[in-house]
Amino acid sequence: MTRTTILAGCLIFGLIGAAATGLTLWKRHAIKVDASQQHPEPASTIDVVTAKETTWTPTAELVGTVLATQWVNLSVEVGGIIRSMTFDSGAIVDKDQTLIQLDDSTEQANLTTMEASVRSLEASVMVAEARLHLAEADMRRLTEAVTAKAAVQADLDKMSATLDEAKASKTRAIADVEEARTKVQLVRTMIAKKVIKAPFRGRVGLRNIHPGQYLKEGENVVMLQSVGEQIYLDFAVPQEYVARVMPGMKVMATSAVLGPSPVEIRVTAIDATVDNNTRNVRVRSIIENKGDTLRPGMFINVRVPSGQPEQRVVVPVSAVRRASYADHVFIIGPGKEPGQLRAKQRFIKLGPAIGDQIIVLEGLKVGEQIAAAGSFKLRDGALVMTPPPAGAPGVANSKAATEAAAEQKAVTTKSGT
Repeated sequence: MTRTTILAGCLIFGLIGAAATGLTLWKRHAIKVDASQQHPEPASTIDVVTAKETTWTPTAELVGTVLATQWVNLSVEVGGIIRSMTFDSGAIVDKDQTLIQLDDSTEQANLTTMEASVRSLEASVMVAEARLHLAEADMRRLTEAVTAKAAVQADLDKMSATLDEAKASKTRAIADVEEARTKVQLVRTMIAKKVIKAPFRGRVGLRNIHPGQYLKEGENVVMLQSVGEQIYLDFAVPQEYVARVMPGMKVMATSAVLGPSPVEIRVTAIDATVDNNTRNVRVRSIIENKGDTLRPGMFINVRVPSGQPEQRVVVPVSAVRRASYADHVFIIGPGKEPGQLRAKQRFIKLGPAIGDQIIVLEGLKVGEQIAAAGSFKLRDGALVMTPPPAGAPGVANSKAATEAAAEQKAVTTKSGT
């Protein structure tokens, strides 16, 4: 390497070092100049609401079970072979509709025989009546003859015995007819038991039997559940809450099946005893079931009173900021300079939600101003400003209105989830 090359390299490195030093000094000077200039603090536009007071009754969350107002497991009272069926699985059947017809050919034959026997015995009654009438006529004539001394008393006594025998024969014939008619009724009853009918209008369950199948006496056929515009909802109440639940009162029920809003239900009855295992009391209520959306066996969440009404602070759900460490709101108050509004973070303890409002158990007082829509962009001590009046030009298209709408949509989505 020549001396000229070494000098050229040193010169290049020196120029690069001088350039870097100059850039560093220039940057430091620019930072100092920028720091000496005062920039205005940006203000966040938010909606301000006032913490209000409302009457709140503490409630307990319970789980209820939907029950049909009438239900029964249909079964056969007498055994037999299925001759025909007139229902499908899950179908709605009317009251007194024939569901199953068992084979009754043997009973029908017995009925024909018994009815013929009844007619024969009725004829015997007619014969006995004719003999009785003849004996009565002979008795009258013989009595007149004995009175006229034309016959002896012995003949009259013999005729009297014949008359009594005719009366007994008629009585026996009438009894035989009644017995035969009873047997006919018994056979007809057996025939009627070969037909399974719906005792009320309802929906049948899954059909697991088929024509030609033999059913034993007492064997279950199908479940029948009544259908209507009302249905039972039973739930168990802990014994300490029983005094707060009574027939006629209304409580709230919630479920995805019922829709997004709570539904009012009416308590109709309370069980007479407490369950020995759970120490709960069974409560029965009625819930509207228009559209047949509820099915027996579904579960519904029920809220029942668990305490006395209390006065509590409520704020909009959109004003609450939730975090892993604690829930909080931003209190809006005056800043150090006149006309300034600043946000101050305050931790709170929340209770249950009431529609689009939420109970604040601790940390907030009635009348305090808090940030609602737009509070998601605040920090402790942030400068804030309220949006212009609703009638002012451009409010509908303002940035604050857009942010508030986006936040409200997010809150609604979270609540629905």
